[in-house]
Amino acid sequence: MYDYHIILDFEMNPISKENVQAFNILKNEIIEIGAVKLNSNLEIVDRFNCLVKPELNYQVTPYITRLTGIESSSTMKAKILEIALHELSLWIGESSNIRIYSWSNNDLEQLRTECDYKGITFPINMRKWRDFQKVFPRMMNITRERKQIALKEALKYFDIKFDNTKVHNALYDAEITAELLIPILNGEYKSQVECVYSFTHSAEGGNTLGDMCGGVLAELLKQMQLEIA
Repeated sequence: MYDYHIILDFEMNPISKENVQAFNILKNEIIEIGAVKLNSNLEIVDRFNCLVKPELNYQVTPYITRLTGIESSSTMKAKILEIALHELSLWIGESSNIRIYSWSNNDLEQLRTECDYKGITFPINMRKWRDFQKVFPRMMNITRERKQIALKEALKYFDIKFDNTKVHNALYDAEITAELLIPILNGEYKSQVECVYSFTHSAEGGNTLGDMCGGVLAELLKQMQLEIA
């Protein structure tokens, strides 16, 4: 078991195509960092959230503002990535027994590429990184149906509520990803796997989806049934 589990999420802003070199390499810059820290008992013990000042496109595009609520006036006052990343690294801590998680590898790839482009040393305590989006279908035994699954859909397997008005806030996305990660790490996911297995292998028998699973998961499996049919 790790001393700490860190769940990370970034919001990004596109680089102007007029900046040809930067656009061809990066495409985007990180403008917000959100993170949640779980201890070895899988309890949320701390949160981290900060805006990041873009250095290659100072204007947050109207689309990103509509999506995230982040405006140029806010990011202009923020710290550049090098400083923000240093503060994040200090917040994560010095333990060598730490695992980082994100929903997909996009955040890791973005951070590595952006650090390389801007000459920033990648933090040593952020090297143990796990793509939770890749792990989730395998743990839930649904890899035959799909290799990738959206976070919003994955939450339904555990009846975790998703607030559409808060989506694309880096801290909120990290928090709900943490809610999903906890039952995977503590083993509670096994009962949901049994439920999904019962549904996908119940050719006979009088049990309804409500009897087997109930809640949002039953509705999700019902929808899957319709899609398969």
